[in-house]
Amino acid sequence: MACLPTTIFRLICTGTIGVLSLSTVLAAEHDPIEQLDPIVITATASPTTLSQAPAAVTIISREQIAQQHANRLSTVLQQIPGVFVDEMGGRGGLSSVYLRGGDPNFTMIMIDGIPINDPSNQRGGSVNLATLTPERIERIEIVRGPVSVVYGSDAMAGAINIITRKGQTNPHYQATVEGGQFGYGRGVIQARGAIDGVLYSGSFAFTRNDAQVEGDQFQGITTGGSLGWSQDPSLNVQVTGQYSQSEIRAFPEGSGGSRLSVLRTTERRSADEFLVGITLKHQLAQTWRQQLSANVFYRREDINNPGVMNTSMTFINPPTIFTTDFSRYRFLWTLHKTFDQNWNVSGGVQLIHEDGNRAGTQQLTALGFPADQRNDFEKTRTTLAGFFETVWSPFSHTTMTSSLRLDDPQGFSPEVTPRVAITVQVLPATSVRGSYSEGFKLPSFNALSDPLIGNPSLVPETSRGGDLNVHQELFHKKVELDLTYFYNRFSNLIDLDPVLARQNIFTLVNLSTVVTNGVELEVTTTPYPWLQVKGFFTYLNTEILGSDDSLRNRPNTSGGLIVGIQPTSRLHIRSQVRAVGKRFDLQIPTSQTVVPSFYRVDLAATLTLNDSWKIFAAGENLTNVRYEEFLGFEAPGVWFRFGLKCQIGE
Repeated sequence: MACLPTTIFRLICTGTIGVLSLSTVLAAEHDPIEQLDPIVITATASPTTLSQAPAAVTIISREQIAQQHANRLSTVLQQIPGVFVDEMGGRGGLSSVYLRGGDPNFTMIMIDGIPINDPSNQRGGSVNLATLTPERIERIEIVRGPVSVVYGSDAMAGAINIITRKGQTNPHYQATVEGGQFGYGRGVIQARGAIDGVLYSGSFAFTRNDAQVEGDQFQGITTGGSLGWSQDPSLNVQVTGQYSQSEIRAFPEGSGGSRLSVLRTTERRSADEFLVGITLKHQLAQTWRQQLSANVFYRREDINNPGVMNTSMTFINPPTIFTTDFSRYRFLWTLHKTFDQNWNVSGGVQLIHEDGNRAGTQQLTALGFPADQRNDFEKTRTTLAGFFETVWSPFSHTTMTSSLRLDDPQGFSPEVTPRVAITVQVLPATSVRGSYSEGFKLPSFNALSDPLIGNPSLVPETSRGGDLNVHQELFHKKVELDLTYFYNRFSNLIDLDPVLARQNIFTLVNLSTVVTNGVELEVTTTPYPWLQVKGFFTYLNTEILGSDDSLRNRPNTSGGLIVGIQPTSRLHIRSQVRAVGKRFDLQIPTSQTVVPSFYRVDLAATLTLNDSWKIFAAGENLTNVRYEEFLGFEAPGVWFRFGLKCQIGE
């Protein structure tokens, strides 16, 4: 046994994952650390414990992010079963998230509960994860399955809530600098503390990446903070805000990337995002409490797309230059009533106002048309919603949740979304949860109003989903296993009409119905205090009803293994192997449609020098595997980063 840490250390450093024998796990004689049941705020109208959440929820902690030394959100999310994250080439390429086979714009992404989806963009409202950095994150809550019953439109497949760090009583200051290959540099300054009873936090981060692959470049800044004030236990006020700016260069989507693109000019994108929100929590009486929140999100994006060619003489997508401006205002009032420890209800109303516009030009002369065309539009939308939720525990080991929401969006028929769920602690170490929920997504402003392909007659896309989960603890909590079967049906999906397209008429319509189902598996174990192991796996089956076509970029199988060891009190090492099966893809310059499977190995190490100083290193794709997540968009080879962190205070 004395040589075991050394053996594992060698396996991880070479990127080779050994198989831990069950006898070794069972032989561990230390008592497991008692873990409190985390509180989840994203899955329901009222905070609940993770074990009683009526949906599949995964929490990624700040400690996990720090051990990984992730420098972008996309790599953080690649360790969750049921979640697939792609990156289109290097850091400058688009990065999207797919929950249980749903399109990227079916997932609501939030910062401190403030949605950052932009329905005026050409991706139908999906968020580019490449622009999101992790320095302010306290934890991330990922909810898989429709949660429109909580959030309304845009949460048709699930929701991801990025919860930022808040102030604290004791002052804490931190600075981080790191650099690496491909002109990579990053600096972060953070502060937390209290002034006259007001808790504050603030941060500033700058990131730059030159070409990891041909034509790729990224530069961004993010600054944000929060203020918290509590007069007494009955009243709490929290203010949060963030501003980010990014400038990106990469080959445009559909072009075939650095390997296949005929036109070697890259797309340029720059974006400014701003959000601010205030939340008041008020304890009205011993069993009554209310919450008021108001927030604003604003995004401006400038895009210069050179177009996509299939030969050196023929454009398929015309060059386009445009600017979008989008703002969203949200007001929410929620009232909670606790009848007893076994029964509580929540209800409330929400008002959402969205305003978006676009101004620019499509160079249709490149397609042979006699003149170019403006692609301007301006659109507003207001939605009023009401909701009700009840959580009841009729027996000591059973929790039942039922919810109902009514949305009345301007210009569309009212949408009713229900959810029912039950969680049963069958045995002390075994729990079972089943749920059913529905969701919807309003057509994006781009889909409704684009002068070339828009269709103002579109109706909302809808979803119905359910899952069955078993959580099992083994060997006195040394091993935890989560196994989930899920099913989703997405209807009225918006796509180009293929019949009209054959007549050179390109119009979006509510076209297809898609069914996705599969299995999510996660196994975690901490056989020794210095060793943590996590395995995750997803099997996904997708079908477009009435068609033999395949959904783009949905691998049937994906998964990985994470091993973390701490051979000494000052050294922590984390290794991750991620494997992705083959996928279907379409790129204009090629007839190839299958993206080969791949694997990659990442490694991160942290050495604590003293209470104030740490040094760290991270390596991505250590085995230098040549792979692509989209046809032609070559992924970066081996990449090393090194950094130094200084902190003062607790």
